[in-house]
Amino acid sequence: MHIFIDESGSFGGVGQDGPAVSAVGALILADASMPKLFRRYERLRVNLPKNKAGEVKGSKLDERQVAAVIDLLRRNGAIFRPALIDMADHAAADIAAHRAKRIESLGANLTEEHQPELRAGVADLQARMAAFPDPLYVQMVLTIDMLRHVMEEMVNYHAQRNPKALAQFHWVVDAKQPTQVTDWEDWWSRTIVIWLQAISLAKPGAFFSEGDYRYFERFRFRELPAYIAEEARRLGVKSTQGIDLGMMFTESFRFSSAIEPGLELVDIVTNALRRAMVGNLAEAGWLPLRTLMIHRPDLYVWPCSLLAEERKLDRPYRRTLNHFREGGRNMLAPRFKGA
Repeated sequence: MHIFIDESGSFGGVGQDGPAVSAVGALILADASMPKLFRRYERLRVNLPKNKAGEVKGSKLDERQVAAVIDLLRRNGAIFRPALIDMADHAAADIAAHRAKRIESLGANLTEEHQPELRAGVADLQARMAAFPDPLYVQMVLTIDMLRHVMEEMVNYHAQRNPKALAQFHWVVDAKQPTQVTDWEDWWSRTIVIWLQAISLAKPGAFFSEGDYRYFERFRFRELPAYIAEEARRLGVKSTQGIDLGMMFTESFRFSSAIEPGLELVDIVTNALRRAMVGNLAEAGWLPLRTLMIHRPDLYVWPCSLLAEERKLDRPYRRTLNHFREGGRNMLAPRFKGA
């Protein structure tokens, strides 16, 4: 399984009058489908607009071109899992309060009994997190929220259709600089497992009884390691099993600034979603995105919020969001319907 990740937007525009939408997106491709998909995309991209470096960028595509790319992805079984946020609905104080809680939670379970090296490492991560500009911090929060859903959806979906795809996961993240891993990328790749492991304990995903998880078994703990078991007890989780996210994320994880078909494709679809929200891509271009998303009872995508629960979001793109209630891929494979 290959998961390509990219972002669209500056994650700026705090408190502005009009929408200030930014998005992150993950494009999930089964290994078996990639050779045919990439061959056909190579023929399609010949006629797609490119920047000076020769890279296809979603912002340059018109509705017809975006729809053609989406249709190609649909026919080759791709899954798109996005997350978005509207910074116009936030104030700097909202971001500061959210960040302070996250920084505190990094070291919440550390005691004097932990190794000095571990405590020093966590302190370093906390200091670096505090120093990130607000846009990078918000992007991190949004990415973690997205990946939580990515893991559950792709595992359950392919366990019913293509179980062998769950044998290994290759994560490819669009790099911000071509020649080096930035401080933010290093921090992100080192701490993402910590966040997701804690979330998976607090909100464990469900596996389908109909699914074939044999190839995924090597990513499941038979017994929780001590450091995870301690967190589980704190959260009141009684299960002694779980998913080894460290193994799942670190076996094959890289940042890339190269021109790669997977990164171009995730850029196109993530950018199309953002353009739909800000109103500079017509429905003919963005509506087909639904066919790449997993259907669920609620909206397929909804703005993430760093705000207090009681504050309501009401933006002009609500009508656009309401289109993402139908037309998605069924989670259950056809043979299990009505069983």
